[in-house]
Amino acid sequence: MKHLIFHSSIAFLLACFSGLSFSADPASEPASPTIQQSVPAPTPVHILAAKRLAMRPVANAIISLKNPSFEPDPQGRINAWSEIEHGSGHAYTFVPDPENALSAPSSARIRRHGTEPFALLRQSIPVHPSWHNRTVRLSGSLRGEEISGPGGALTLRVEDGVGQILDWNFMANDRVKGTQDWKQYTIELKIPPSAFSLFVGIMLEGGGTLWADDLSIELTN
Repeated sequence: MKHLIFHSSIAFLLACFSGLSFSADPASEPASPTIQQSVPAPTPVHILAAKRLAMRPVANAIISLKNPSFEPDPQGRINAWSEIEHGSGHAYTFVPDPENALSAPSSARIRRHGTEPFALLRQSIPVHPSWHNRTVRLSGSLRGEEISGPGGALTLRVEDGVGQILDWNFMANDRVKGTQDWKQYTIELKIPPSAFSLFVGIMLEGGGTLWADDLSIELTN
């Protein structure tokens, strides 16, 4: 019964992630003046694919994270990380926390004050074809305070070129629950041959407060 409940929860999370508006970039470039009016404009899917192709790393690129130590920008937000909440949002806060950091300059803190079931900080990494069939490893330190529900986690997810989810690891077997001090965690995920985008995250599913610090990512084979 516990396994059935857990898998139902994962299916619910993936369905929610697929519906979030953050996964697609709107078409923003003006049409080229050299194109005749009789030629149909590219579809949004074509525009999205072109943008994603342009963002791909160069050959032999080393996988890396932006702002893995959660340094704040001038507005006090966590630079390079997207703030994502389920449903209507406005249930979680995301802040850089220098006072409770494991190491300088700050940690990331996610705290629930509303009723939505989960939230996460996330960034995407374009997948280079040379990474296919290799294993990506995400490591980081997490700390929890009065966490209820499924708990806090590091997350990895891969999608193909049109946003279909191919595989994921939401740290199912070792979530941060209750109150605990800093502890290092590691998760891994094999990158499928059709993977186009890798999504890295820190998720709080339930109530309480989750801190994260000192994230790192690497390819292991």
